[in-house]
Formats: sequence, structure tokens, C-alpha cells
Amino acid sequence: MVVPALSSVVTASPSAPAAPDPLLRRIADHLGTLTGGDGWVVRVDEATGTWTVLAGPDAEGVAVPGSVVEELVATCDPVLVDAPGGPGVLAVPVRRGPRVVGACVVTAGRGGFSPADLHLAELFADYAALALADGGVLAGRTLEQAVREELAWVEARGTTRADLMTVGAGTVADDVADEVFRMVQEALLNVAVHADAACVRVGLLHGPGTLTVLVEDDGRGFDAGAQSRRRVAAAGAQLGLRAMAARARRLDGELEIDSAPGRGARLRLTVPCTAGPVPAPGRTRTGVVVAARRPVVRAGVVRLLQLGAPGLGMVSEVSPTGTAHDLAGACRLLGPDVLVVEHDLLGDDLVAQLDALAALPDPPAVVLLADHCPDDRLRAAVAAGVKGCVDPDAGAERLVAVVTAAGRGESLLADDQLGRLAAPPRPATGITPRETEVRRLVARGLTDRQIARTLAISAKTVEKHVGSLLRKTGTHNRTMLARLG
Repeated sequence: MVVPALSSVVTASPSAPAAPDPLLRRIADHLGTLTGGDGWVVRVDEATGTWTVLAGPDAEGVAVPGSVVEELVATCDPVLVDAPGGPGVLAVPVRRGPRVVGACVVTAGRGGFSPADLHLAELFADYAALALADGGVLAGRTLEQAVREELAWVEARGTTRADLMTVGAGTVADDVADEVFRMVQEALLNVAVHADAACVRVGLLHGPGTLTVLVEDDGRGFDAGAQSRRRVAAAGAQLGLRAMAARARRLDGELEIDSAPGRGARLRLTVPCTAGPVPAPGRTRTGVVVAARRPVVRAGVVRLLQLGAPGLGMVSEVSPTGTAHDLAGACRLLGPDVLVVEHDLLGDDLVAQLDALAALPDPPAVVLLADHCPDDRLRAAVAAGVKGCVDPDAGAERLVAVVTAAGRGESLLADDQLGRLAAPPRPATGITPRETEVRRLVARGLTDRQIARTLAISAKTVEKHVGSLLRKTGTHNRTMLARLG
């Protein structure tokens, strides 16, 4: 029977591949035998709303009924079309959990479809789900591409924001990548169905001989056990953790879950992927993240650290998106021991951004990159806990010394920087007695309205005094002004 396409396909050509999977081909053949018509098996990308034929008739003029497949992709439900004067069409979704990953499509060669036909088509769809999985979940995609598409599926389901961060590059065997991706799918499925999260982040970190995968959400969380962090391989239980733990064991990897009701969940999987150097037993290696606006600066700092301090752990770079909130999120996800960051990347409110980094569960030691850092900004940064400030022109030896010291929790400042810190702040000129009073009250933490009530002036006048003080002292905000005393 020849069935013309009912509409144009919205994605790749819906013709069958040159060498379809044998099981999928048999399923398509059996679907046609079921009704005396033609049968197809289609792969569906629910995130993008597109589809591709994997098996079915390849004779000229025989094409899958496109509009029926498009309706199934849009609704994710079975579609039954009784065409007057023409063959009816039945399309049944192929599911993996709540996700639609494909479709079984069949035309009616004799009469219409009976309830038994629908039931049998659904059984064939179950077999097709197994065949799609056994054919390799990556289906020719890289691990990064597959994870990006999975995150797009999460976003398409609702209001959850989904971000991907990749660090480094490495070779991962196909079988390992398949297993890792299945675990990411399982974790994201939990987020999409159970977490009620506003944001989920996935990190792929290629290290020396290892691949580390991080999945973090800010959803409702769950009880991961009496301890805040434990080995799931020994105690995996709910929400698919047992299956993920089994996969981690097969990969000779380590899986950890950190979660509690009301504070989201964080999954960390580390698996061996190449024959890289292995740290000595019991040795702690300092992890470093480099954040700078210009790619050449990031790459240069990373390279200098790798060459000058081979004993460091993972040295990674992140491309800032323009907000310190995202920088803090990257540190929360990657968990570095040291953050090397351009000082102007932290914005005008330097102290507030450093405080946000210090408030992380595992805060990194911060080292600033700055070819010129004003005295007041350097003084405020050190007071907020910064461990060092390095001029990008200082050379590899200086950079390595400051970063390794920060990794030990020590501060290392150049002699000229110590002299600038020891020198009394240069008195601001032209400050009026009223501005001195305002500055004193700002240092006590009072708001403009509270200052206005105290001094019996208007809040608008206080704003003008504060603006004048910022200009005269060279500070950028009230926080810096208050720290000057």
C-alpha cells in the first residue's frame, strides 16, 4: 500500500536510514503485518519537537504520515486518524519514564483499528523502547551534545532553568559515556518530576584520567540519610539512586549525593576514563578555577599554573556571563579550593561579591588578578579575606607562589602591596563637617532615612552627602565607604 506524506517534516528527512537496527526493522515489519498496512519506528526529540524515521518502508513513494507524527510529538499521546476514503493511521508513543523518545506508526490496510490493535501497537512500542536504548543512548552524539539536549528537555517541561558548564577536554570511551549519560538522564528526570526546582546546573569536568559529573538543583531536596553527605554506593535508596549507584560500581567510579529536605540536591560522579596520572594516596591536591573576561588571559593563567605547579589538582577556566551571582554559582558547582579572578569582574560592590563567595558551603580562597588595584579597593579586598593580588605581568613564579599559598589558606602579598596597606588612608580633601557626620553614621550601618532622622535633615540631602563622600574618598559604594571608618 502506498501512503503519501500528509505534511512536510519539520526536521531531518523522514526516510529510513540506510542500515536500520535489525530489531527496529522487525518491529516496523510486524506493525505492518498487524493491520495489512505499513509500519514505521520513529525517534522523537521531545525537547526540540522534531523526529526522524529509524525503520520502515523505503520503497519509492512510501513515506511515514508526517502530520500524525507531528501531532504525537506535540501532544505526547497516541494519535488515531480515521481518514474517510483513505487509510487510517495510528501513532503510539515510545516512552522512557515520562519522556517520549520515539513513536510506532502504522497505517490500516483493511478496515479501521480495533482496541486490540491499539494494545498490540503499545506492546510493540515497549519493545521499541528497549531497542532504542540498546542501540546506544548517545546515538552518535558527544556526551556534551546529549547533555545539552537533555537540559533542553528539562526546560521545555516547565519553568526550570537548566545550565551546562564544561571544563577541560578529554576522551571518554563510548561505553563509559553511555553509562554516564544514563545517570545524568536519571538525575535530571528526578529534577524534572520530583524536585520542583527553579534552576538545575550540570558540570562536565575532564581531569587527569577522570571525568567528574556534577548535577545540582535548588529544589525541594530529599533525605539522603542521617549524614549530610554519604556514599550512595553503600546506601542508595530512593528516586533512582540505587540504579545510579549500580552504574557507578560498574564503571569503577564514585557517586556521592548531598541533599536534605528544603535545600536542593547535589550529585557528584567521578569515573576513570583514561590512563592519566593518579594522585598519591592521601595526598590533597588544590583545585583552581580561573575567571577572566578575555579568553587569552584565562588560557594563559591556566597554562602558567599547569607548568609552574604540576602538583596542583584540576586547574579550570570559566567564562563569566557578566554577573557575580553566576560566578558564585560556578564555584558552588565546581568546588575549587582557589578562585583566581580579575578584580573588575567582581563589579563596583567588591565587598558584597566577596561576601557572597565567602557564604558558599565550601568557599574558595580568592586571589585577584589586577594590573592596577586602587589602594582603597585593595584595602577593602584584603579586609574581606582576599589572599593575594597578582599583576598579570608579574610572571609565572609570582602567580604560582600566591595561588599555592592561598591553597594552604595563607595570604601572600607583595612588599609594595603591604606598604600600601600599612600606610594610613590618604585623608579625603574638602569633606565638610556635615559630611563627616554622615560618614560616621554610614559606618554604623544606618540607612539614609535613619541618618536623616538623626541629623534632622531630609533623606534627599543625605543622598547628596553620600554621593559627595563617594566622589571625595574614591570609594564606589556605601559598603566601601563604611569600611574606611
